[in-house]
Amino acid sequence: MRNNRSYSSYHGSNRGGGVPILPIVAAVLMVFLAVSAVLHIGPFGALPSANAEHSVPPLQDTAVPEDTAVPSDSASPDAQADADISSLPASEAPEPSAVPEASKEPLPEGERYVFGEFLPECEPVPDDSAFANAVFLGDSRTEGLQAFSGLRQGTFHWDRGMNVFRAVSEDYQVFEIDGKPANLVETLAEKQYDAVYLMLGINEMGYDVSAYRSALYTLLDAIREAQPEAVLYLQTMPPVNEAECRANGLGEWLNNANVDAFNEVIQQAAKEKQWVLLDTASIYRDESGSLPADRTSDGVHFTYNGYGIWAGFLRTHWIDKDRYLRSRTN
Repeated sequence: MRNNRSYSSYHGSNRGGGVPILPIVAAVLMVFLAVSAVLHIGPFGALPSANAEHSVPPLQDTAVPEDTAVPSDSASPDAQADADISSLPASEAPEPSAVPEASKEPLPEGERYVFGEFLPECEPVPDDSAFANAVFLGDSRTEGLQAFSGLRQGTFHWDRGMNVFRAVSEDYQVFEIDGKPANLVETLAEKQYDAVYLMLGINEMGYDVSAYRSALYTLLDAIREAQPEAVLYLQTMPPVNEAECRANGLGEWLNNANVDAFNEVIQQAAKEKQWVLLDTASIYRDESGSLPADRTSDGVHFTYNGYGIWAGFLRTHWIDKDRYLRSRTN
């Protein structure tokens, strides 16, 4: 067996005659190497057998990182969260999500935001970077907000046919996250946002109000579960222009009586589910409560300038995150 340890040569002389030293040293070394080959002995002790197992420690179970992508075949975000926890060793399973620290110390009643009341106008945000970590959820009106309002910050998830029923449906996964299909709520798994803005209802006008209410409440709960530390804004629906709707062949159910009924549900939902209520509808009503003809392209959607009004409203209607969290009671 070859020994890879390096030895220094000894270059002495044999001035005194006698027995030559180098031949004796060489002979001893040859005997040692021969014995080593038989007994597997190295210069530092016994060598491992060629069949011996390596002393590499076995891999240990590790916790699933919190930012692991949710598989597309999960039944729901709740089901996936349960699956992630059940796959961990008991000692590594995460504790339930804690309530944000600020919410543990509620504000005095006079300083607290009252849920269900319209958020009043305030000083405008310094610039649109205030919306950089916000997400806007909605239908074709939200599409227009992104395309024509001049608001260039934030994330927008919209679909022209989106409604409160489809937003949580596994059968309506029209978005794509990391190459996998997702419904509207599942898009919120991308990241944690500072603010969520929601407006839905115009595509639901043909449904019974009670059905809209039930689905809206379910949606608000799902969004809050996905974004527990975000400021949640629920926006009222702007009115329609009924004459323009009829002229453009839109259904009779698109009328302001239905819009008003749905907005009552929205206001009550904001109160019960503790979302900040934005009266977006107010900036689009004329003296008769209708959407002005010069602000709409078809009776429902806004003109370019009309979308800019919406963005301007958002810039002057916002709430401090700490105040919002500390106003919540559950």
